[in-house]
Amino acid sequence: MRRIIFAGTLALITLAYFSGNAQLPSVTTNHANAGSLLTQFAKAIKPASFLSSWASGKSGWLGKAAKVVDAPGMASSISSLAGFIKPGMFKSGFNVQELMAAAGTAKSMADATGLMKKLEGGLKPEAMSSDWGAKKTGWESALALLK
Repeated sequence: MRRIIFAGTLALITLAYFSGNAQLPSVTTNHANAGSLLTQFAKAIKPASFLSSWASGKSGWLGKAAKVVDAPGMASSISSLAGFIKPGMFKSGFNVQELMAAAGTAKSMADATGLMKKLEGGLKPEAMSSDWGAKKTGWESALALLK
Protein backbone atom coordinates (compact mmCIF):
# COMPACT_ATOMS: atom_id res chain seq x y z
CA MET A 1 0.00 0.00 0.00
CA ARG A 2 2.85 2.37 0.86
CA ARG A 3 4.46 1.70 -2.48
CA ILE A 4 1.27 2.62 -4.31
CA ILE A 5 0.91 5.85 -2.34
CA PHE A 6 4.61 6.63 -2.84
CA ALA A 7 4.39 5.89 -6.57
CA GLY A 8 1.26 8.01 -6.89
CA THR A 9 2.84 10.89 -4.99
CA LEU A 10 6.01 10.65 -7.08
CA ALA A 11 3.91 10.69 -10.26
CA LEU A 12 2.03 13.80 -9.08
CA ILE A 13 5.27 15.59 -8.16
CA THR A 14 6.81 14.69 -11.52
CA LEU A 15 3.70 15.79 -13.39
CA ALA A 16 3.57 19.08 -11.46
CA TYR A 17 7.26 19.72 -12.15
CA PHE A 18 7.02 19.11 -15.88
CA SER A 19 3.77 21.03 -16.33
CA GLY A 20 5.23 24.00 -14.43
CA ASN A 21 8.45 23.95 -16.44
CA ALA A 22 7.05 23.05 -19.82
CA GLN A 23 8.50 24.86 -22.77
CA LEU A 24 5.70 26.84 -24.27
CA PRO A 25 6.09 27.89 -27.86
CA SER A 26 6.73 31.58 -28.24
CA VAL A 27 3.75 33.27 -29.75
CA THR A 28 4.61 35.82 -32.38
CA THR A 29 2.76 37.11 -35.34
CA ASN A 30 4.61 37.96 -38.47
CA HIS A 31 1.96 40.54 -39.25
CA ALA A 32 2.28 42.55 -36.04
CA ASN A 33 5.79 43.84 -36.40
CA ALA A 34 6.91 47.24 -37.59
CA GLY A 35 8.83 46.03 -40.64
CA SER A 36 6.00 43.90 -41.94
CA LEU A 37 3.44 46.67 -41.48
CA LEU A 38 5.66 49.18 -43.25
CA THR A 39 6.17 46.94 -46.26
CA GLN A 40 2.48 45.97 -46.41
CA PHE A 41 1.54 49.62 -46.52
CA ALA A 42 4.12 50.53 -49.17
CA LYS A 43 2.99 47.64 -51.36
CA ALA A 44 -0.62 48.83 -51.03
CA ILE A 45 0.25 52.17 -52.63
CA LYS A 46 -0.33 52.10 -56.38
CA PRO A 47 2.89 52.22 -58.41
CA ALA A 48 1.53 55.25 -60.30
CA SER A 49 1.37 57.16 -56.99
CA PHE A 50 5.15 57.19 -56.68
CA LEU A 51 7.72 59.51 -58.15
CA SER A 52 10.01 58.03 -60.80
CA SER A 53 12.79 57.80 -58.18
CA TRP A 54 10.82 54.99 -56.49
CA ALA A 55 11.82 52.65 -59.32
CA SER A 56 15.46 52.79 -58.27
CA GLY A 57 14.79 53.17 -54.53
CA LYS A 58 12.02 50.62 -54.05
CA SER A 59 14.03 47.47 -53.41
CA GLY A 60 16.43 49.24 -51.06
CA TRP A 61 13.57 50.84 -49.15
CA LEU A 62 11.63 47.57 -48.87
CA GLY A 63 14.71 45.66 -47.73
CA LYS A 64 15.57 48.21 -45.07
CA ALA A 65 11.96 48.67 -43.93
CA ALA A 66 11.43 44.92 -43.55
CA LYS A 67 14.16 44.88 -40.88
CA VAL A 68 12.73 47.74 -38.81
CA VAL A 69 12.11 46.80 -35.18
CA ASP A 70 12.10 50.11 -33.30
CA ALA A 71 10.37 53.48 -33.30
CA PRO A 72 13.21 55.58 -34.76
CA GLY A 73 13.67 53.09 -37.60
CA MET A 74 9.96 53.04 -38.30
CA ALA A 75 9.72 56.84 -38.25
CA SER A 76 12.69 57.15 -40.59
CA SER A 77 11.13 54.66 -43.02
CA ILE A 78 7.82 56.52 -42.95
CA SER A 79 9.57 59.80 -43.71
CA SER A 80 11.54 58.24 -46.53
CA LEU A 81 8.44 56.60 -48.01
CA ALA A 82 6.54 59.89 -47.92
CA GLY A 83 9.35 61.46 -49.91
CA PHE A 84 8.81 58.97 -52.73
CA ILE A 85 5.10 59.73 -53.12
CA LYS A 86 3.92 62.20 -55.75
CA PRO A 87 2.73 65.47 -54.18
CA GLY A 88 -0.57 65.18 -56.05
CA MET A 89 -1.42 61.96 -54.21
CA PHE A 90 -1.77 63.74 -50.87
CA LYS A 91 -5.03 65.25 -49.70
CA SER A 92 -5.36 69.00 -49.81
CA GLY A 93 -3.82 70.55 -46.70
CA PHE A 94 -1.61 67.56 -45.85
CA ASN A 95 1.87 68.78 -45.02
CA VAL A 96 4.53 66.23 -45.98
CA GLN A 97 7.35 68.38 -44.62
CA GLU A 98 5.65 68.51 -41.23
CA LEU A 99 5.36 64.71 -41.22
CA MET A 100 9.05 64.37 -42.08
CA ALA A 101 10.03 66.81 -39.33
CA ALA A 102 7.94 64.90 -36.80
CA ALA A 103 9.60 61.66 -37.89
CA GLY A 104 12.95 63.11 -36.86
CA THR A 105 11.74 63.54 -33.29
CA ALA A 106 9.80 60.28 -32.85
CA LYS A 107 11.04 58.37 -29.82
CA SER A 108 8.30 55.91 -28.96
CA MET A 109 6.39 53.33 -30.95
CA ALA A 110 3.25 55.39 -30.27
CA ASP A 111 4.94 58.31 -32.04
CA ALA A 112 5.91 56.11 -34.99
CA THR A 113 2.51 54.43 -35.35
CA GLY A 114 0.89 57.86 -35.14
CA LEU A 115 3.05 58.98 -38.07
CA MET A 116 2.08 55.88 -40.01
CA LYS A 117 -1.61 56.59 -39.44
CA LYS A 118 -1.08 60.22 -40.38
CA LEU A 119 0.60 59.25 -43.66
CA GLU A 120 -2.10 56.72 -44.49
CA GLY A 121 -4.82 59.24 -43.69
CA GLY A 122 -3.09 61.94 -45.72
CA LEU A 123 -3.18 59.98 -48.96
CA LYS A 124 -6.02 60.33 -51.43
CA PRO A 125 -8.05 57.13 -51.87
CA GLU A 126 -6.91 56.87 -55.49
CA ALA A 127 -3.30 56.55 -54.30
CA MET A 128 -4.07 53.17 -52.81
CA SER A 129 -4.64 49.81 -54.48
CA SER A 130 -8.21 48.61 -54.91
CA ASP A 131 -7.81 45.90 -52.27
CA TRP A 132 -6.50 48.28 -49.58
CA GLY A 133 -10.00 48.91 -48.22
CA ALA A 134 -10.36 45.22 -47.38
CA LYS A 135 -6.90 45.03 -45.80
CA LYS A 136 -6.91 48.36 -43.97
CA THR A 137 -8.86 47.27 -40.86
CA GLY A 138 -6.55 44.32 -40.19
CA TRP A 139 -3.49 46.47 -40.84
CA GLU A 140 -4.76 49.12 -38.41
CA SER A 141 -5.45 46.47 -35.77
CA ALA A 142 -1.93 45.09 -36.13
CA LEU A 143 -0.50 48.62 -36.03
CA ALA A 144 -2.31 49.19 -32.72
CA LEU A 145 -0.51 46.15 -31.26
CA LEU A 146 2.94 47.66 -31.74
CA LYS A 147 4.44 48.84 -28.48
